[in-house]
Amino acid sequence: MTTPEVNLGAGPQPNQQTYMASAQDVYGALEQMLQFSAGFDLIHKDDQTRTVTFSAPVISGLFIAKVAEGTDSSFSTVQVTVPAEAGESAQQEIAKFYKDLGDQLMVQAPTQTMPPATTTVLTTQEQPTQAMPTMDATTTTTTPVSTTPTSGAADGNQSGAGAHRAPKNKFAALLTDENTGRTSAIAVASLIVSAVYFLIGLFAMGTHPSIGLCVVLAIVPIVLCILAFSQTQPGRKHGRMLTVIAAGVTVVALVLSLIGAASGRSSSSSSSSSSSTSEDTTSCSAVTFPRDGISAKLPAMDNAQGRIYYEYSDHMAMQVCNISPEEFNDYVEKIKKAGFTADYEKSSVHYQAKNNDGDEVRVQYGESYKQMTIQIESASYIKEQEEDDAADEEAAKKAEEEAGKKAEEEKKAEEERKKAEEEQKRLEEQERRAQEEEAKKQQGAQNQNSGGVTPAVKEAMDSYESYMNKYCDFMEKYNSSSDQSGMMTEYLKMMQEYSDMTQKIEGMDQSTWTDADLQYYLEVMNRVNQRLASVG
Repeated sequence: MTTPEVNLGAGPQPNQQTYMASAQDVYGALEQMLQFSAGFDLIHKDDQTRTVTFSAPVISGLFIAKVAEGTDSSFSTVQVTVPAEAGESAQQEIAKFYKDLGDQLMVQAPTQTMPPATTTVLTTQEQPTQAMPTMDATTTTTTPVSTTPTSGAADGNQSGAGAHRAPKNKFAALLTDENTGRTSAIAVASLIVSAVYFLIGLFAMGTHPSIGLCVVLAIVPIVLCILAFSQTQPGRKHGRMLTVIAAGVTVVALVLSLIGAASGRSSSSSSSSSSSTSEDTTSCSAVTFPRDGISAKLPAMDNAQGRIYYEYSDHMAMQVCNISPEEFNDYVEKIKKAGFTADYEKSSVHYQAKNNDGDEVRVQYGESYKQMTIQIESASYIKEQEEDDAADEEAAKKAEEEAGKKAEEEKKAEEERKKAEEEQKRLEEQERRAQEEEAKKQQGAQNQNSGGVTPAVKEAMDSYESYMNKYCDFMEKYNSSSDQSGMMTEYLKMMQEYSDMTQKIEGMDQSTWTDADLQYYLEVMNRVNQRLASVG
């Protein structure tokens, strides 16, 4: 494996530190530290030369760290090369790098005790990462990895620190960031939206919305949290902690809204159930069987429970609860004995019949609720209902007929309107034709007055002839004048008028001219040519 090429600038700045551990142990600790560090990113490693290339989010360029053997196998040296253009901030990153590497070595198993001349004694409360040796070291410092424990308590504290230290890097890298610069706007937006969604979750506890609505409302804060987590990766924008808080608030809000939705469904179900139970209890109270009017013809029932829907002298309806199928059949037999046997209809849960007076009784049994419905109507009430139904049917029929008549009248009116419009168009067309005939007659009369020449043609040719006579008069004057240069302006004006007049004559549509028009045109042109010839 080869180390990637790095542009170190004009003057790389090496930094070196010595650790009391073998080069293999230090290289392993270095590799593990970079893999789990939130402040450094491992770019490349070369196990043969014990060299790694890494980057820091706030520094442009790459760092190279190399682990070398020390004066003996129990010592090793770590040298970091920093790009010269990195500036003073690179020294802060290197100090952090050496500190994190020392902490990682503290986590690993103890190696050996440093000599008293170069050992800084560590207590259980102190964790220094660097100790200045007594020897001269201008660019090199020695950092103890561990000291020989003086008691079992020291071992316990050290092992406890190691057990706590390793997972901390992973967890910190997930929940926090060491990015510098501006905070991610999406992270801030995710926190605000999650807070709003949290309020919606609290509101849902009382309003009990649907579960689908709760899940749909959670989509926006979840998407924002995902985007914010992506933007706060190492080396990018700051705001990882805001993103974690927003994600936690979103989860809590979703749970609250789902609890509210679920409780709403359960309360609605229980309310419906209790309402149904209450209604059944109310409808099945003790009731006195009616014995007045038409109801007196029914067999009475003692200790009945239920309710009376309505009771009149000529019709009645009621419901009786807690009736078994046998009791229903027994009551049907009693109805038969009471004389209701004519025109009967019968099934296992229904009986309908009339007596000799024309009164009608209907009994219906509900097996699910063990309820029996009793209805009785007198013959006079039935007749009234039939008459009312016939009257309603007759009224509906009349209304339908009236609607048909009205539609027919509207249809006829529409036809009359169309006929009137057609007649109006016919009259207008007739009038237009009459006007055209009159215009033709007037045009013919004008043509006769002008010798059969079209007025427009005659006017144009007369104007042309008049101008040409004017032009010839000017030319005669011009030819006889001794100061022709003084008449040049008027001459140019006459030539412009001549050009305009010629274009006017040529622009006329001669295809529409009559024979008289052509004859008149030739006469005018002949006179004009003769006059031009006289001018010379």
